[in-house]
Amino acid sequence: MSSKNRVYVAVAAFCAIVAAGLALAVSSGSDEQDDTFLDRDRISVGMHNDLPGVGYEENYHRSGFDQLVFERVREGLGFRSSPPSNISSEARVPVLVKGDLDMVFASFSITEKRMRYVDFVGPYVTTYQGFLVGPESKVDELDDLEGGMVCSWEGTTSADAVADLKREGIASKTLVDASDCLEELKKGKVQAVSTDQMILHGFARQHAKDGLEVVPDVTIGAPQHYGIGLPKGHRADCRELREFVKRYVGSSDWIRDVTTSLPDIADTEPGWISDYEPSDEAIDARSCRDTPSS
Repeated sequence: MSSKNRVYVAVAAFCAIVAAGLALAVSSGSDEQDDTFLDRDRISVGMHNDLPGVGYEENYHRSGFDQLVFERVREGLGFRSSPPSNISSEARVPVLVKGDLDMVFASFSITEKRMRYVDFVGPYVTTYQGFLVGPESKVDELDDLEGGMVCSWEGTTSADAVADLKREGIASKTLVDASDCLEELKKGKVQAVSTDQMILHGFARQHAKDGLEVVPDVTIGAPQHYGIGLPKGHRADCRELREFVKRYVGSSDWIRDVTTSLPDIADTEPGWISDYEPSDEAIDARSCRDTPSS
């Protein structure tokens, strides 16, 4: 073999080794290069600020179920954090992929597609997608929306489910954020707003003077499993968080936090705990994985 050929072979072998290493890191969720952030001086967190009862900020005060979950996790694991950053639904995955934030608590539904890019811990609650209507609404079942318009907003799994309503003869529109849809509903430009029922209960309570209410017992799509979002490459931290979340969800603290943040759930949905409380098996199946386990 000539010296030139030996160089080519060496370069090819080196490239193959690098490619194999990258493939292994991706396929294993970067377990081989695991990093920890729970022992940092400060952890950065992203949250919604416009979802009453879930993730809300007013006069520099944060409230809602996601906020309480964050506080439980922070206290339970004993880390310190910077003040949470406001985050939109559409930005949740990108900020974690880029490493701009360490954690996201933002009604973040765990999906198989999202699991390819970020790690989740949870679910810490499960909800279904429903409908918010105005005071003059005659909607009692899904068929009552036929010929009407339903609004959802960008960056959510809800928008996809609403688009599928076309098969039922129901039109849809996707706006920038929740406030746009609520204004359309109040003005009578849409017949309903659709997203997760937890979020809708928060809106209904905030806008009670406008007569907005959640349609009982009418849901669409698959259950939505809310999880804590983490960047890939922190599986040791992820597993520690997973075990804490399992203990929390099975405790009276979890029940208290849901009913404190969203009292209308308990008031209007009999047997709500069995619907909203995830099992240990559900948490294990979706936490710290690249794909959900069967």
